[in-house]
Amino acid sequence: MNVELERGATAVLVLDTQELFVSETGPFENRSSGATIDAINELTAAARAAGVPVVFSNYAFRDDLHDAGLLAPMPFAADMRRSAPLIGLDPRVRREASDAEVWHNRPSAFFRSDLEHVLGTLGVRTLVLAGVSVNNAIAATARDAFARDIPCLVPREAVGAAPFEPAEELDAYFRALDTWTAEVAPLADVVARLSALNRLS
Repeated sequence: MNVELERGATAVLVLDTQELFVSETGPFENRSSGATIDAINELTAAARAAGVPVVFSNYAFRDDLHDAGLLAPMPFAADMRRSAPLIGLDPRVRREASDAEVWHNRPSAFFRSDLEHVLGTLGVRTLVLAGVSVNNAIAATARDAFARDIPCLVPREAVGAAPFEPAEELDAYFRALDTWTAEVAPLADVVARLSALNRLS
């Protein structure tokens, strides 16, 4: 799939860059997130410079876990409550006051959230997906976007994974995304395409 970015109709959607998922001290002990966060910051800076809105979608449950479903018995479910100490964005992630924020409680950012309403208000018809993880939230959100006829562009370096996934399995996830539901491209290419929007009259 080749995704064309449109001025005034594109947004960057950043998934699950909360301390819970990307911090070394979180329950997932993610020691490989530094490069991914640096890439996300580069991506969002380019988007803002081009007038492209940035939306952060965070994964969390109600404090009573009544919306946790099959994950409620899992040992990490309590860490995913809205009031849990690691539920906020990792401090390494640069967020601006102009960025939008939504919440979801399943891997897809579209599932029972107000994301579609927010994107509709912004006039978004195309998404650039970043964050974690390619094998879960990114893949699920890309599939749901595809079902809604919303093209997705995925900058590879700006997408992380659960820290226990071996590199060869990550390649398989990226290949599946690029074959069936999105375009996967190098970060430098995506940044250049965003910057080109800024030059359009």
